[in-house]
Amino acid sequence: MRDETCKSYKIPPMDDMINQMTTSVRVFGKALTLGLGLLVLLSACASKQSAQQVFMPTEAAIGEDLYFPYAITQATIGEGLRNISTRYIDPISVQTLAISGMRGLATIDPKINVAFDKDRMDIEMIKGGTIVAHLVTPLDNTTEAWASVVTKFIRITRLHSPDTKHSDSERILEAVFDGMMSNLDIFSRYAGREQAKTNRAQRDGFGGIGIRFSIDKNDILITHVTPKSPASNAGLKPGDLIVKVQGFPIHAHSKRNVKKLLHGPVGSLLSLTVERLSSQQNTKLRHIDFNIQRSHIIPETVRAEIKSNILIIHISSFNNNTSTSVHSVLNRHKKKLSNGIIRGIVLDLRGNPGGLLSQSVTVADLFLKKGRIITTHGRHADSVHEYEARGVDLTNGLPLVILIDGNSASAAEIVASALQDLGRAVLIGSESYGKGTVQTVTRLPNDGEMTLTWSRLISPTGYALHGLGVMPAVCITNTGLNFEQTESISKAILDPTHIKRQQAGMLTWHAKGSIFDGTRKGLRKACPAQVFTKKRSSDLLFKLADRVIKDRVLYRQAILMPAPTNTAFRQ
Repeated sequence: MRDETCKSYKIPPMDDMINQMTTSVRVFGKALTLGLGLLVLLSACASKQSAQQVFMPTEAAIGEDLYFPYAITQATIGEGLRNISTRYIDPISVQTLAISGMRGLATIDPKINVAFDKDRMDIEMIKGGTIVAHLVTPLDNTTEAWASVVTKFIRITRLHSPDTKHSDSERILEAVFDGMMSNLDIFSRYAGREQAKTNRAQRDGFGGIGIRFSIDKNDILITHVTPKSPASNAGLKPGDLIVKVQGFPIHAHSKRNVKKLLHGPVGSLLSLTVERLSSQQNTKLRHIDFNIQRSHIIPETVRAEIKSNILIIHISSFNNNTSTSVHSVLNRHKKKLSNGIIRGIVLDLRGNPGGLLSQSVTVADLFLKKGRIITTHGRHADSVHEYEARGVDLTNGLPLVILIDGNSASAAEIVASALQDLGRAVLIGSESYGKGTVQTVTRLPNDGEMTLTWSRLISPTGYALHGLGVMPAVCITNTGLNFEQTESISKAILDPTHIKRQQAGMLTWHAKGSIFDGTRKGLRKACPAQVFTKKRSSDLLFKLADRVIKDRVLYRQAILMPAPTNTAFRQ
């Protein structure tokens, strides 16, 4: 789950950088001017190390390294340290982060090691078992001071290690951030410039033409054309083979490279040549040239269909356009929803990994008249929020079923828990993934980004989703029957006794609140998480949903409204 924020950052003034380049360090009684800005006590000044073990940088080595972007590197590290130390869900010291960041450089050169003496407040750089330099820890224990120390360590490492010397700033920053974030949870991570660009495109959109494609035997096959997109307006069709981009053959390109070629600034022109089967002669291919103006494209996450008088809305993830797309689906079928042609709705959240917090809240709100959708609670003041429904159910209380599985996570779990806890929907499937945390995304000075876990999700009934997930009222993984036994398993799953037993388990689940005492994992055995492939489970799950929606007695039996607990913020 992401809650994106962009923060300002400070780049060290150029005067400071110039001053650093003329720092004079006394070694062996002689003044040596280093163009490195290193407040380094070389090991000749340390009693336990001999002069022969000290690395003496040459003027040539110093001069060559002046081209490395140290200012932007230091600013990026400083911004990372500041955000982690103030925004991460659990407290962690800047010192711990900085030392771990320096140790991360060993992923580039395993011979590099860091020793930290807490008593002497001294950092030793070790290369192949030999101490080659000392750095003094800052008296001013700020993120800026520690960012400076880490940057100085990078300077020294580049002088001692050919592997690090030949690594660009992006690779070095990746190593440092990976080291720092080894102290955090698995959902906190760093993305370099290129990966961050891809991430932002998935969340916010990109300049493109609105197609999806696959690569089959080196052929670039268009598999989907987004309605009302530039590609659709120009006349591109699924089944077209892309053979040229901007006049150059594109055969045998990787999928990533094809995406790079298709994407570009909004408003720019893209020239494509495609092969298409002739309408007259089904075996003859003809070439068609297109000149298409790119526009802002947000990936599609919503697909809808009507089956057996039930509106099925598939949501693959939550990006900036998801709630608008769901709203459009409901508006498009407004008349059928009101006149009884559509008898119920299924939200398919199976395999949905999550996405933007705000979008999941808005999607849930489309089906609610009142109630608290979700609460977020973290260490930073800005991470504490209560999200309430705004009073309009666009479906007027029509029966609602939500399908979930072991890969339904984060934002998907917000929608599922809110609509089940508030008595608005019946959940069918298995327990969900259990990722009940919110991540904040910060853009960094190098155009990379850092994703940090900064709050926990608390359901309307007061239990923390993290490590527990959402238990469905209709569980299909605890009957002991094979999915192939469709009729037998359907009867067992929808048996009133089975549903009541499931509800009793859910009350225990909800009573756990935010108490993290090691028992959460055991509770998940009540409805074991399972990933449902479309072929294996779609028919069964839809048949169950169809029966629940069309049998009002069964629907009411499966709706659960447990009393809120008082444990939401207990630790």
